[in-house]
Amino acid sequence: MDTLLHDISLTWIIALMMVGFAAGYIDAVAGGGGMLQLPALLFVGVPPVSALATNKIVGFTGTLLAVIKYTVEKKVYWKLVFYAAIPCLIAAYLGSRAAMLLNAELLTWMMLLCIPIALFFVLRKNQDHKKTNVIDSPSKTIATIAPIGFYDGLLGPGTGSYMAIVIHRFLKHDFLTATASVKPLNLLTNLGAAIAFLIAGKVIWIIALPMACSSALGGWLGGKSAITGGEDFIRKVLISVLVFMLLANIAKMIF
Repeated sequence: MDTLLHDISLTWIIALMMVGFAAGYIDAVAGGGGMLQLPALLFVGVPPVSALATNKIVGFTGTLLAVIKYTVEKKVYWKLVFYAAIPCLIAAYLGSRAAMLLNAELLTWMMLLCIPIALFFVLRKNQDHKKTNVIDSPSKTIATIAPIGFYDGLLGPGTGSYMAIVIHRFLKHDFLTATASVKPLNLLTNLGAAIAFLIAGKVIWIIALPMACSSALGGWLGGKSAITGGEDFIRKVLISVLVFMLLANIAKMIF
């Protein structure tokens, strides 16, 4: 790590800041920003554990600003967040325990299978736009969202995108409400990991701090773009993120 700190140049830090901005923007609109950040950190020579730690800190900052933006604009459905938060945390914990028992190749195939399923639901038009009242149906809300929390612990990539899709498809909320309401849940599930990495001292702050600033800006502007662009814009970004994830995972398996 000491060698990395000496070798990292201002040019690379600026490049990583640009990646952080793009990841924060994409995360705020559709999720999946980590698919950009993590490979970039590994590419410049950050050790895997430190890359995960730095990615969590940077991602947390971008998501925090997105949550603030969506909250200010009154787009978050807090009742949904209230019912789903604890079940998601428990499910994520169980998922992480299950991940330790499964073969790495099987996990990769499971991740790959989730993407076309998600694409199917995004591309398929939702005919029934009646919203579910979570006060009357908290069990449906939990049953819909908690499995994605399990996925977060088991596999991880694309969790925010998948949560938005199931809220839109099965709880009948528009994509803007779904995306906005997912962000506090993302923030909560990421908080535990961020604290653990902080305590362990695995964050590389010379990279994390400038990336966090750019990610925060990206998160704020991404939230603004989602609110302005509405459902069609969010749907297009979601499709782009899912296609990118599909191609990236196929490439990783081949090469």
